[in-house]
Amino acid sequence: MRIAKRAITRARELGLTPRRRRRKDLFEKGDQVWAVFDRDEHPGFDEAVTLCAQNGVCVARSDPCFELWLVLHKDDYDKACTRYDVQKELASLCPEYDKGGAKTPDCDDLVQRVEEAEHRAEAQLRRRVEVGEPHGNPSTTAGRLTRAIREADEAARPRD
Repeated sequence: MRIAKRAITRARELGLTPRRRRRKDLFEKGDQVWAVFDRDEHPGFDEAVTLCAQNGVCVARSDPCFELWLVLHKDDYDKACTRYDVQKELASLCPEYDKGGAKTPDCDDLVQRVEEAEHRAEAQLRRRVEVGEPHGNPSTTAGRLTRAIREADEAARPRD
């Protein structure tokens, strides 16, 4: 919940919340504030997601853990799980990932696969919605953040 509240405070400071929307110049027009967190064992997870949505803060959330997003770079993953299950799966897909150590996967490889992961994550989210559990396990919206970053980069590039 702490991350959600800090993100909302920042969005208010920037005038990006629905009630505090202010006129933006062209440079700031597409500004967004994102909160990034996972469920793990946090009891306020659903409340944090809702609070962010009500205050114009975008959310990159994962259930049960962030490693799910990394798994989706390599493969589909669509079975109810714990964070330990997902970490084990990631270790099998990325031998350099050490869940007991640095937890550092090969980022160069993952960057090359980010759009694949985004598609897998969106399909996973559609399945959660179909069963009536939009924040259900497993699911992640981290791909929406990576897409937003890519789109912001493209929008900022000079036009010929």
